[in-house]
Amino acid sequence: MLISKGVAEIYEECSRGADEKSCGRMFQKPRYQSGQSMLIGLVICTAAILAWLSMLETGKRVHDKSSLNRATDAAAYSAALIHARALNMHAYLNRAQLGHQLAMAHLIAVATTYRFSKQMSNQALKRNPPPSLIGAFFGPQHGVAYAAAIGAGMGSTYTLNTFRDAFLRHEHQVHHVLNQIRQAQIKEFERDRERAIHRMLIANIGNSGDSKRGESLEQLGLKFSLVIDDTKDFVNEQSANDGLWRDFLTKVVNQYGFLTERNNTKRNMWLVNPRCPFKRHELRRRGRLQLDQSGQWSSEDTLSFHALRHNKFIGCYQREYPMGWAVLNTDGTGSVTRDQTVNAPDFSKQTFWRWARHQSAGGWNIFSGRHNPLANRYAQSVRLKWDSKGLGTYAQLEREQGRRNARLAIQVTQSINRNDDEIHSFATAQSYFDPPKNAPTHSASLFQPYWRATLIPRPHSK
Repeated sequence: MLISKGVAEIYEECSRGADEKSCGRMFQKPRYQSGQSMLIGLVICTAAILAWLSMLETGKRVHDKSSLNRATDAAAYSAALIHARALNMHAYLNRAQLGHQLAMAHLIAVATTYRFSKQMSNQALKRNPPPSLIGAFFGPQHGVAYAAAIGAGMGSTYTLNTFRDAFLRHEHQVHHVLNQIRQAQIKEFERDRERAIHRMLIANIGNSGDSKRGESLEQLGLKFSLVIDDTKDFVNEQSANDGLWRDFLTKVVNQYGFLTERNNTKRNMWLVNPRCPFKRHELRRRGRLQLDQSGQWSSEDTLSFHALRHNKFIGCYQREYPMGWAVLNTDGTGSVTRDQTVNAPDFSKQTFWRWARHQSAGGWNIFSGRHNPLANRYAQSVRLKWDSKGLGTYAQLEREQGRRNARLAIQVTQSINRNDDEIHSFATAQSYFDPPKNAPTHSASLFQPYWRATLIPRPHSK
């Protein structure tokens, strides 16, 4: 290292024994510099610490705000999701109820057909009319079918009781099981929604790195309120006797040919009586399943041979010979099965045409050629009834709503320190009806489980 000449010379003189006081004064530090830098350092360190603490507090506040926003979004979405799931559950319950009532309609129709076949077996055994006569007038297939009904007479009331027991089990499912689940969904929805909000807030704040820890809203300093709630009265319980449910059930029933009208008329080919050139012998099959205004079912099946006759009093007419008949009704009187006594006509005391004319005078035109009046009368005389509570109730969208969605907005407040400083967050979600493109209908309803949930932007204040 090079040293300047002046300094080297002074250093050499001091080393030869020069005045030590002068030499010491020459190499010591100036007095005015001692202790001044420490004060500046302390001020700088204090400012740095304050800046660091402020940055730490700001970061902590930003983190808490971010956690609160995330938790509020999750809570709002979960609340809307609970509502969408409840609506889908109502749709599945309504569809299950339709399935049970469709099965009940099938059981009624099958039981009526079974009872009808037993009556037809008795008539075939009595040969009233003979199967050979039916085959001669209307074709061998009809004669063979009529004769084959004789085997149906070997059945017993056990089969009818089996149908009735199955009907009552479906009735129990509709009026007890499904109804209880539906009412629980309506009554417990708000409680389930509140539980979901609690879980989301605690899971996204208390267990996700937030500055506070806790297992309850109180420990986390959280409070929430529903600012917007369109879910109130969005669903109500409606009587299934109203037009909407009845129309929908009727459409479902009409998809099955066995449950629609079973009407068929077969006429023989040749002229029977020259005085009645446009009339023929007829074989009339009539059957139908009906649902009345009170939600009770009725099913009837009849089959009659109408032989063409003529007399001087009324001219041409058709004498009816019933071949099979059955009527089954449901009612809410509490009876399970019972026969109703309806007086059947006694033709040992009066002729058929006089009885028929008397019935026509009462407003029922027996000679219209559309019905089996005598077979219907016989069926009413041994009518069977099953107890039924009707169609029950179902879940329906509130008609006044007229919307495809239900909004829900949550405002959450959190106390972040002992000075009661608070941060706030707001989130909005909705449950909405979103059917696929190939859905049979796109109208919002509780018959199709196409309800979903999503977050939406905050609505603008008016």
